[in-house]
Amino acid sequence: MRTFLQNLLIFFALCLCGLIAFQWVRETDLRRDLQKLTDTVQDKTEAIQNLQASVKRDDLEIQRLDGLKTQLTQTVKTNEAQIASLNKELTKATNSLDRAEKLAANYKDAFEKANENVKAANANIEAQKAELAKVADERNEIVKKFNKITTDYNDLANKWNTQQQELMKSATNAPPKK
Repeated sequence: MRTFLQNLLIFFALCLCGLIAFQWVRETDLRRDLQKLTDTVQDKTEAIQNLQASVKRDDLEIQRLDGLKTQLTQTVKTNEAQIASLNKELTKATNSLDRAEKLAANYKDAFEKANENVKAANANIEAQKAELAKVADERNEIVKKFNKITTDYNDLANKWNTQQQELMKSATNAPPKK
């Protein structure tokens, strides 16, 4: 019986060793599973932290982009206002230019009319000058004729005076002899 008890004890010892080995393998698998779960939790925690950091960065980027959008919107509004004022100024300048062109055209027409009037006046002056030269020539001819007549008249008057003087010398107050 002693061997039986020893064998039983060995059997229980071996069963206990098997049980310990089984528990050890099971414990190792559990620890490995626990480590996997811990790694998974760690990875997920890290991913969550990365995502949260990414969300924060994205929020900051969104805020920055919103600020830029607001600034650009204000810039667009001021640009539109400037464009509107520049369009008004352009319209005014265009109208002013049109008026100036019309005025210049009117001045040009008036200048051309004045030139035509001056040319006509010059033609009249030339015609009058030619006529005046003709009249002056005629006057000179008349003056020459008048001078000749005057000279002939003076000669005749001198002859008359000399004849009268001769007659006076020969004339007496006595009655003529019959």
